[in-house]
Amino acid sequence: MAVKRRRRANTKFYIFIGAVAVVAAVILFFIFNMQTAEVETGTIPFETEVAAIVVRDEQVVSAQNYGKANYLVSEGERVEAGSPVMQVYKWGYNEKVMNDLIDYQTKIEQYQENGFQSEELTGLQKAIAEKAAEIRGIVNGTQDGDTVVAERELEALLAQKQQYLKENVSADQQLQEFYAQEQEIQGRVDNWVQELTADSAGIVSYYFDGAEDALNAANIENIKSEDILDILNGNGAPKGQEIQDADAEKPVYRLVNSFRWYLVVCSEEEIPELVNEQEFSIAFDDYPARQYQGTVTGTVKEEDYLYVIEISDDIGELLNVRRADAKVFTQFAGLKVPEKALKEQDGVTGVNVVIENTKTFVPVTVNIIKDGNAIITPTEANSLLAAGQRVEV
Repeated sequence: MAVKRRRRANTKFYIFIGAVAVVAAVILFFIFNMQTAEVETGTIPFETEVAAIVVRDEQVVSAQNYGKANYLVSEGERVEAGSPVMQVYKWGYNEKVMNDLIDYQTKIEQYQENGFQSEELTGLQKAIAEKAAEIRGIVNGTQDGDTVVAERELEALLAQKQQYLKENVSADQQLQEFYAQEQEIQGRVDNWVQELTADSAGIVSYYFDGAEDALNAANIENIKSEDILDILNGNGAPKGQEIQDADAEKPVYRLVNSFRWYLVVCSEEEIPELVNEQEFSIAFDDYPARQYQGTVTGTVKEEDYLYVIEISDDIGELLNVRRADAKVFTQFAGLKVPEKALKEQDGVTGVNVVIENTKTFVPVTVNIIKDGNAIITPTEANSLLAAGQRVEV
């Protein structure tokens, strides 16, 4: 009777079984010993220094080339729609005719006042003399004030006196002749003068830097790096050609919407925190008296990165500023996780939420990464991600 011999297992078989056991042990280890971290509600501060260009929502008002201008509104003064801003006298106006008008008005005044006195007239004369002295003080630097405002107030007093005399002094034949001559000369002057009024409410400025057309809120979506790099590098804005044609128009003042303006930030490096709809506080190095609040409304990648920040605070001291150094800062608040929790899956950034040793990938928006932590926001509503949950790290 043949005896069956027991075959011993091949050594390779034991190696294979051992390898399977090791792999199974590793899998079980990671399942039951997965490294996780708790999702917290927290904040991370952000701050960056930027060089920026100020872009205003403004209308440039032009007028036919002129030889003389009367400014009715001061630099930086707010006006309402329809308010007179300035008077311009057409090219070729006759200064002698203007002087003749003043001479006749003086003659009329002297003739009216000859032998006529009243308490009201005395009061007007005193107010006129005081206002004239105030203007001299402002011009000489011995008194604070705005020359344009003071001159406007003096003109109002003179007009009030002129009207008072005309209403209260009987006009004889000589005075009637004076009135007729004044009216004839006034008509000639009126043919030269053009009064410019504001189309809308805003702040008036007579300062120009040559970049008003290219760097305007109406053109904000078309601004390119090349439009602002020269200014950022200190080369200034392009200058227009001198106007020689008497029929040509030239800019005379700007009407600025002071509650809507922009900062355009140009950076060689990406600033990932400057994402659309994110709000920031802004402090300008040369204007430390106040801070502004702005919202990122545009980001563009060209040779450099362009970021547009819209500001709705009153522009204040930056009315005529084009280039400014500023600090942009905020506190990012939301769900806080370790940076190691951020994963990539099919090109999407997210975190693995762990519930009872089961991982679920949740896509997120990363608001900021700093010092080994990140503030994140789920990209989908009603996701598994919430404070108190655990994520894989």
